[in-house]
Amino acid sequence: MSAQVKRAVILAAGKSSQFFPPLYDKPKGLFEYWGEVLIERQIRQLREAGVEDVAVVIGYEKERFFYLEDAFGADLIVSERWADESNLSSLDLVRDRLGGAFLCCADHWYAKNPFVDFGGAKRSVRMVREQADATHELVVVSESDGRLNHLRGGAPSGTCMVGAAYISPEWAKEFFELYDAERNYIGVKSLLWEQFWGRHADELPLYGVPAPEGMREFDSMEELGADGVLANVSAAAVGNICRLLECAPAEISEIMPLNAGLTNVSFSFRCKGKKFVYRHPGASSSSLVVRDAEVVAQRAAIGLGIDSSVIDISPEGWKLSRYVTATRSFDSCSKDDLAAGVAQIRAFHECGAVCDYDVDLLAEGDRLLALAAPKKSDAVERLAGMRRNLGRLWHHVELDEWPRVLCHNDTYAVNWIVGENGLCMIDWEYAGMNDRMNDLATLAVRDGLSLEQGDEVLALYFGREPSVAERRHAYGVFALCSWYWLCWCLFKDTLGEDGFFMLPSWRGLNRYLPLALEMYEGHGA
Repeated sequence: MSAQVKRAVILAAGKSSQFFPPLYDKPKGLFEYWGEVLIERQIRQLREAGVEDVAVVIGYEKERFFYLEDAFGADLIVSERWADESNLSSLDLVRDRLGGAFLCCADHWYAKNPFVDFGGAKRSVRMVREQADATHELVVVSESDGRLNHLRGGAPSGTCMVGAAYISPEWAKEFFELYDAERNYIGVKSLLWEQFWGRHADELPLYGVPAPEGMREFDSMEELGADGVLANVSAAAVGNICRLLECAPAEISEIMPLNAGLTNVSFSFRCKGKKFVYRHPGASSSSLVVRDAEVVAQRAAIGLGIDSSVIDISPEGWKLSRYVTATRSFDSCSKDDLAAGVAQIRAFHECGAVCDYDVDLLAEGDRLLALAAPKKSDAVERLAGMRRNLGRLWHHVELDEWPRVLCHNDTYAVNWIVGENGLCMIDWEYAGMNDRMNDLATLAVRDGLSLEQGDEVLALYFGREPSVAERRHAYGVFALCSWYWLCWCLFKDTLGEDGFFMLPSWRGLNRYLPLALEMYEGHGA
């Protein structure tokens, strides 16, 4: 029984995007639940069960775990492969100590110590639990003798692999022999250790034991409960909310994550009967956003009534807003929505507000492409010829000497909320001094509008059909805007984040670059 188990391995290397780590300022294993840090509670329970040797595999935000050595006597093992491989690579790092050990995950929580009467025999075992909703779990078939087989994912219900495992020495030896033989096979690096076992269930007998009552796996932040979520939100975020709303932390409830942002992480909450949204700057925002410019633009938008949702915004990047309920989505193909949106853009351009940040679309695109280059060198080479043509176009556009105005620079459908009181234009974090055509270009490019629809946007802005010189200049900015957003997407892709408008940007570049050059160099004004 467990008295024979003297070693344990806790996996804590991965990053859980479901928990929006930038918002909570710590890895999931360091979350608090019922007043205790998850990994600390688990180490205490292992010690109480007589486990002397506790190894913790760390990777993401690894320095956050360093205190465990002095405070709990844990042996820390750093993974350099956590970002590119699954937890199978973490097992590879501890192969010399996995046999005869408990295998745990940092985010597990047990109401009662499960390690006292678990494991230690000659066979390997894994906790399992029957679940009515198993769509996000690994499901197995449990034979009459308890042996597990037929691993699959996405089943609507069934016997799910949850909680800790005990790994016998013989099983570990066979497991790593199979792993060494297949580690370079296509797809193996992305497999969880349970999935690799599933490929070899006939050779690696694994038995199920019921997970103890009260065992919790935190696969989403909602599972922490309202109190648990609030306990793990950045203390600075809670302080900002309480100061601005003149409330106590206990008055903050119904916290829910919002996934709409590409550069930030946000959550909605209720306080004193009203709903609000708090935004926290994301991990990549420092490479993409000039916060001083955003503050100037946001305050101008508040004054114009274009965005009346914001309560306060700071140069550090956080923002508190009233929650605006959308009655429907903004439709870029609707003439009415386009007219209303373009009217807001024009009013903002004409407000006279200025900031110190001047946007050069070509240079900014180049900067982002350089950041992406270590992982996207092939893309840089493929784009070289197009980049030379863009350099020619940039000079033509600059020689037009159109005045710079304060622009939103992120004008597409998602950044308009259609509410009961009309349009609310949100998310001003890309604001800066720019060519006024860029806000029209961003709308056309990001929402994938056709050439005819782009021309309609221009006519709405000018209140008439633009002149040849105006159209030529606009098309030039449309091409430069497409370049910027294409490079933006390539950079985001290197971070494992979604640049989902990469294809529309590519299409915009191929549409407007030759068209603008022909108008400048072929026919003139």
